[in-house]
Amino acid sequence: MLKDLIFLAGGLVLLFEGGNFLVKSSVSLAKHFNVSDFLIAVLIVSFGTSFPELVVSVSAALQHHPDISLGNVVGSNIANIALGIGIASLIFPVVAKRKNIYLDWLVMFSATLLLIILTQDYTLSRIDGLIFIAIFLLYIRTSIKKDKNNPELEEVKSVKPQYGKFMSFFIVALSIFGLWLGAEGIIEGGSNIAKQIGISERIISLTVIAFGTSLPEIATSVIAFYKKKPEITLGNIIGSNIFNILLILGTTSLINPITVNHKILTYDYWWMMITVLFVFPFINIISKRYMMRILAMMILLTYAYYISALFMV
Repeated sequence: MLKDLIFLAGGLVLLFEGGNFLVKSSVSLAKHFNVSDFLIAVLIVSFGTSFPELVVSVSAALQHHPDISLGNVVGSNIANIALGIGIASLIFPVVAKRKNIYLDWLVMFSATLLLIILTQDYTLSRIDGLIFIAIFLLYIRTSIKKDKNNPELEEVKSVKPQYGKFMSFFIVALSIFGLWLGAEGIIEGGSNIAKQIGISERIISLTVIAFGTSLPEIATSVIAFYKKKPEITLGNIIGSNIFNILLILGTTSLINPITVNHKILTYDYWWMMITVLFVFPFINIISKRYMMRILAMMILLTYAYYISALFMV
């Protein structure tokens, strides 16, 4: 048990630090190519913070742990919104100004709904994976095209990158290696602990592993709200959730089709959809800080109930 706890804890640390440096180096690299903060948040930061989920899900699929592959993504998407937006807006309530975030929210909502529909046969097949990848590439293309007319772009061009190009590439590569090691530790420790204490891999993946892989998103969200950059927080969370479903599950199912746990299909999916709907008021309705804090408290209480209810379902 001690060895497995060390693997799990060490894996979480590697994922957090690897994700943190991947975000910094990716943003620095993006600055060299003059793209806006919002595009950086939706594409670069989202990819960087979602990379732990990608490594864990793909590794789990290769090792024939389907509940970890899917549960990690579902749990991470729930945690990203509930903890990332919930904690950030509760402590540092800042109203977002970018109304076009709605379009990205709509993609996140549609991707979540599509996942529920395509897996009603309890399988995420290679054909489903191809559909996800195709939609993901279309989303990337649309996001880049939309960013060309972004008025913030001139302001971004005046901001210097944190690292040079070579150093940015080097840190990206080193971070990816650290994330891979972390993912291996989490899968090894998490699956063994689940067996030893008599709980399912589904619960481990939806709680401990999902929280661990969501730490980069949560940390980035709180920091962005603190710096009064709510668009980066929302762009990061929404973009990460889109990446998790379309890119990660798409890639994972192409490598090895995923068998869907009955409880994930009939229970966890709907909690994921509830948290997606929670985001809508932040980008369309809420304009006062006290209202943000009330909604943030509701999100956090909903998440607490969901986690406690997992052990009773």
